[in-house]
Amino acid sequence: MDMKKYSVSEAAQILRIDRRTLQRWVSRKTIPEPTPGTVNGRLVRFWTEAEMALIQENKVAHYAGKGIDRRTGREAKRTH
Repeated sequence: MDMKKYSVSEAAQILRIDRRTLQRWVSRKTIPEPTPGTVNGRLVRFWTEAEMALIQENKVAHYAGKGIDRRTGREAKRTH
C-alpha cells in the first residue's frame, strides 16, 4: 500500500502554517521528524499521511495562531 507523502512545504501549506513553525516543532521534538529519502538523486524529507494526522492533532491542541508582530508590536495579520 503506497501512502501519500508530503514535503515540508506541502505540509505547511495544507496545515496553513509557516514552514518555520514546522521546523521549530521538529527541533522541539513536538512532532516527528520528516523521513529522509531520495528522489531523482536528491535528498528530500517528507511526512506520511499518518504523521500528518499527528501533526494536525498537535496543531489543534497547541497552536493558537499568530501572536504579536515583533516588528510593529501589534497583533499579527491572520491568513486563515
